[in-house]
Amino acid sequence: RIASSRIANWVRNKLSGENISDAGCTYRVFKRECIAHVKFFNGAHRFLPTLIKMEGFRVVEVPVSTNPRFSGTSHYGVWNRLFKSFRDLLAVRWMKSRQIRYEISEMRD
Repeated sequence: RIASSRIANWVRNKLSGENISDAGCTYRVFKRECIAHVKFFNGAHRFLPTLIKMEGFRVVEVPVSTNPRFSGTSHYGVWNRLFKSFRDLLAVRWMKSRQIRYEISEMRD
């Protein structure tokens, strides 16, 4: 699980041009204005930091502690997420490459 997460983060960062330490971490806090600007799609939760940065907002990562599972088994694995995640990653990469960056400034006489 840890190895597959590290590999997935490395691939995600290489293809998206980001440097997010753990994009799969679900502990997230956002300002309402950030989320209001994100273009959501199925699977967008995997790329929220990247999508938020694309809208011009700043992303800050803070360390969180993880605890071992007390009972049960994880339902997440490489094979049940690989193809959908990779397809979504390519879509995000395409969106970043097509993004128009502009800045609006006041005209002065």
